[in-house]
Parts: sequence; structure tokens; C-alpha cells
Amino acid sequence: MDQKLYVPLSAINAYNYCPYRVYLEYVLGEWKDNTHTIEGILKHDRAHSGERRYDSNRIQTTQVFVKSEQYRLVGKIDVVEEKEGEVYPVEYKKGRSGEWINDHLQLCAQALCLEEQLGVKITKGYLWYFSSRDREEVEFDLKLRDKTIETGESVLKIMEGEVIPENEYSRRCRACSIEEICLPKEVSILKKGGIDY
Repeated sequence: MDQKLYVPLSAINAYNYCPYRVYLEYVLGEWKDNTHTIEGILKHDRAHSGERRYDSNRIQTTQVFVKSEQYRLVGKIDVVEEKEGEVYPVEYKKGRSGEWINDHLQLCAQALCLEEQLGVKITKGYLWYFSSRDREEVEFDLKLRDKTIETGESVLKIMEGEVIPENEYSRRCRACSIEEICLPKEVSILKKGGIDY
């Protein structure tokens, strides 16, 4: 019997950053920490405490595990907030706020899981950026929902072995924790005809 695969919520973010990283990390099991990943782990301590907090007129539940059978998604949400009858996810990020579509996709995937589990419509969520100390509201419009579902389907194809993405070098590679495993510059040189000896 074949095991049913589920797309980790973090893979939605990773795919938009680099599809080949998804292959290395979620298919081959490659991982290496760097200053960015360790800083992110340390800053998430409070969000991953598993506690329930009451803050003025809202309730915050940390480290909430979620799953969607419809979209085959699974993972955890840093914080689920309840305020005035609304429920929404909050994702913590170590960097600065900006138009980071990969973060929007991950947050929307969290909302899709919550909607399925709770049987409610979730119209928005929030991204909290530690470096800039900004809380950004993200609206889950039809365009973002469609892009999130499409991204999940693309990740699933990689995880099921239907697709192996190209290994391509870009500026993003410099900050990637698994650059030394991926070797994008070296692969790029070899694709262009190798090195003359």
C-alpha cells in the first residue's frame, strides 16, 4: 500500500524561494543550519511554547498543528489568534517586512488547513517580522488562494518523484543554508561546458 504524502507548510515557502531546495530538503533529506536558520529557531522559542495566552481582547494559542486532507497539507502554525469571533493564523519571521510572496503563500496554506479543520472562512492572517518589528496583514483573496493551491500541487509532484527541478544559481543562493550541498555555482559552470584544464 502506497503511503499518502502531505506537503509540509514550510515547503510551500521553500518552493517559492527555490524549487530545487524543496527537492534536496524534502525528498533527499538534506539539511544544514546556518546563522539564518539558527537565528530563526531561537526567535521562535516563545511561539513554539505550546501555551495559550490571553491578551486584552484576543486569545493566542501557540504551536498549533494542522492538516488538510483536501489540499494534502500538514504542519504547524506559530500562533492562532481568536478575536471578536474571528480566527486567523500568525506566522513569525526573523527578517524585515516586505513583499515576500513566499511568506504570504505559507500563511495562506495555514489558513486553508484551519478552514478545513474548523469549518469557518478565514479572510486574513498576519506576518510578524522580528527585525523590523512589523505586523503585516495579509488578505487571503482568490488570487493568493489559487497560487497557494497551485504551489502545493507543484511541491507534491516533487515529493512524489514526478518532477526534479533544475538546479539554478541566483542571488538567493548566498543566504541559503544548503548552498554547500546544492553547489549551484559549480553546477552552473558544468552546464556551460565545464572547466578547461
